[in-house]
Amino acid sequence: MVEENFRYTSAPERRERLVQFIAEQGYCTTAELSRAFSVSEMTIRRDVMRLVEEGRVRGFRGGVGSLTRQEMEGSDYRLRDMKMAQAKRAIARRAVEMVDAGCVLAVDAGTTGHQVAELLPSDQNLTVVTHSFSVVSSLVRHSGTGVVCLGGQLHPESLSFDGPATLAAISGLRVEIFFLAATGIGERGAFCGNGFDAITKRALTEVADRVVLLADSSKFLTSAMVKICGWDAIDRIIIDDGITADQRRVLEQQDVDVVVVSPSTEESDEVAGAVS
Repeated sequence: MVEENFRYTSAPERRERLVQFIAEQGYCTTAELSRAFSVSEMTIRRDVMRLVEEGRVRGFRGGVGSLTRQEMEGSDYRLRDMKMAQAKRAIARRAVEMVDAGCVLAVDAGTTGHQVAELLPSDQNLTVVTHSFSVVSSLVRHSGTGVVCLGGQLHPESLSFDGPATLAAISGLRVEIFFLAATGIGERGAFCGNGFDAITKRALTEVADRVVLLADSSKFLTSAMVKICGWDAIDRIIIDDGITADQRRVLEQQDVDVVVVSPSTEESDEVAGAVS
């Protein structure tokens, strides 16, 4: 999350700016708001409490959001796993090609991240940091891969961990590559449908040398209200060739490396390999 200091002349004006800022981000922790507004966390908590009482924002564990509870729950993992499966496989395969022997990488929760874990080589002395139950389960079979599981509260819908324990574990780490997942993408950056996940994704972004967004083309058509980060925080996006010319121009206008993969080519290669 990009830090931004706001100027204001009074507490009521600060609270008005708070409402606007929270609506823009979708979900924020009190620590993030404290940094952005250059006031103490205690002051932010008082402001948030008042705004919650006025019904202008919603208070959640560890932060505040502008979303309804239904929107905060996120989509079911099994349903997402079936969507765009071929494209996700091709994206994951290209992502794995970026991983050098001995690399320390972080893999986001989500169906494409799970595909990355399934394709990672087991003999390259890799270390994988993740808050994804699915990724951990896939890597149990990799005797040559070190796994750092970011514990916390497990959410059955997303099969991911989050919470204070997760954030505390991330704060002491440094990774070379973070494979980031998103629910939706657009001109303003990457978005997800769960505020708690957004906080975890931001934290992993901050400790990564390179951030690589893995997003199939359907993400351009998916609406998600919680902003993860802007394009300035992303170094590369790997996406399938289902994007339109206009969507590709949107990506190329950002200061980000755009890698487009072809799921049909991926399928052809797998069939040829099976026949030979």
